[in-house]
Amino acid sequence: MCGIAGLSAARPEILDEMVRRLAHRGPDGHGTFVCERTGFGLAHARLAVIDLTEGGRQPMHSPCGRWTIAFNGEIYNHAELRLELEGRGHTFRSSSDTEVLLALLAEKGEAALERLVGMFALALLDRADGSVLLARDRVGIKPLVWAGLPGGGLAFASEIKALKAVPGVDLSLDREALSQFLACLYVPAPYSIHAGIRKLAPGHLLRWKPGAAPEIACWWRPAFTAERALSVDDATEELMPALRDAVRSCMVADVPVGCFLSGGIDSSVIAALMAEARREQGASAPASFTMTFDEAAYDERVAARAVSDHVGTLHTELPASARLVDGLERMIAAFGEPFGNPTALLIGDLSAKARQHVTVALVGDGGDEVFGGYPRYQGGLLAAKWRKIPAFLRNGLIEPIVALLPESTSGRHTWRRIREFVAGAGLSDAEMYASWVEYFDPAQRRALLGGGTPPRPVADIYRATGRVHPLDAMQETDLLSFLPGNLMAYGDAMSMMHALELRLPLLDHRLIERVQAISAATRFQAGKKTLLKAAARRLLPAEIVDRPKLGFNPPMGLWLKNELAPMVAERLIPARMADLGLEWKGVEALLAEHRAGRRDLSLPVWALLVLERWQGLEASA
Repeated sequence: MCGIAGLSAARPEILDEMVRRLAHRGPDGHGTFVCERTGFGLAHARLAVIDLTEGGRQPMHSPCGRWTIAFNGEIYNHAELRLELEGRGHTFRSSSDTEVLLALLAEKGEAALERLVGMFALALLDRADGSVLLARDRVGIKPLVWAGLPGGGLAFASEIKALKAVPGVDLSLDREALSQFLACLYVPAPYSIHAGIRKLAPGHLLRWKPGAAPEIACWWRPAFTAERALSVDDATEELMPALRDAVRSCMVADVPVGCFLSGGIDSSVIAALMAEARREQGASAPASFTMTFDEAAYDERVAARAVSDHVGTLHTELPASARLVDGLERMIAAFGEPFGNPTALLIGDLSAKARQHVTVALVGDGGDEVFGGYPRYQGGLLAAKWRKIPAFLRNGLIEPIVALLPESTSGRHTWRRIREFVAGAGLSDAEMYASWVEYFDPAQRRALLGGGTPPRPVADIYRATGRVHPLDAMQETDLLSFLPGNLMAYGDAMSMMHALELRLPLLDHRLIERVQAISAATRFQAGKKTLLKAAARRLLPAEIVDRPKLGFNPPMGLWLKNELAPMVAERLIPARMADLGLEWKGVEALLAEHRAGRRDLSLPVWALLVLERWQGLEASA
């Protein structure tokens, strides 16, 4: 795991500043290269994980001298690819995955991407004609942002902050992106909060040649075809080898490897398979880490201990730091733009503490999207039945009553989910799903932004899937939006702040492609995560598999009532909202509804605080 950057007509001092801003991602060495012939420059900040010698240094050049690569990530099948390439006459001077990747790209070009198992963002420079290929992994685990420069130039980096060092990048506020942030609490690709900076979407590549506009193309995307009707037992039998292979692939490293363990299904399956692999190898038990909380509604230490005791990990409990909210400005700096999910603060705290023990940690992110774990998936399947209830009962009786239900700010979401289901289930499938996952609805965004027609990014993605079955459409939508824009974004930004590499075996594309070919009826036969729970029952006792899920979230409702209350009063005021171009009446209405206590608007209020602090940091930069 590393940080990469580059730009055309590169000045060494600019390239040096770009890589300096990425130093936290790669504390084990920095490298830069400017091609004398083309003027294009590449930079790399290295976190050494595979091949700790100088043989893995980047930017790396091909033996023929034509190709130069800067690469962030890990290629898990590099050993297999190395053997294939050696069979075709290639020779290698190191054991690094970068050298294998470079050789494969030099031989096959863009087609090499389809052979890769892993997570990556890469830049390949052709020193013969000055062209550059940028590519991002299938599900967006590794970030890559880019900017067009005056005169047709190009700059790119792992993080927005590095692009801010490049003269000529348009850093003005993108109002469309601001509206999408309010909807999602993150800025979805291809947008960034800055008009001149764009995110390369997951599974996409960018081709650039001097004097030509960039070309962007999709090289992979999820496709829930749901064509195979299997029994749960048969499907589980097929998936177990893929699960094992995904976990074992993620364990390959020349540095200490552990896992985050919450006691939920996703992390418990990973911990069990890691421990199984270590036993078969005759190696020591893997390390596992759990974050603990004083608030019982958020604490999972008992469940995590039970999993650790059963599978056999070396378990460490890491108490959440006091006043995590004090890390707000560091969080914003890590993203380089507003990011509204406060779980990022927890991931940052857990990563900082786990980094004292390991360099790599396996995590269970992606399990909900791949295996169907969100409660809203149940809602999507129930909506068709809801619509059969006579309209006069739904609209005239049930909806008004449900709208009056109070919502908890203590981490329990049952009433909120019931209200959201009833409010959205009568809409079209795409608009319904958007209403459940967006935080500021179109009316609220119109009030905040002064009119206009707010974009519906999630609804647009849902419609574009073209899936007939609601479960297929919902899961595919989440893999294209919520997963990369939210979970992958905070996982990378907050772990790499502390030079900790997170690996995600449940997002191995070979596993995803197996699951998405299985019928929706099988995937949801016994409800949420039917197939992953069936796999878990082969590894764990029933009391662990059937334990209710808590989720890894901070007590935002309690924070807003206590340590954040002065911040809300001081910063969410007319003058500061005007600086963001937000209408005070819209903010005032939101705050009044939140203070009335009938709806839990903790996350929208937090998002406004994030926006205010981001604008303050930008103004002082």
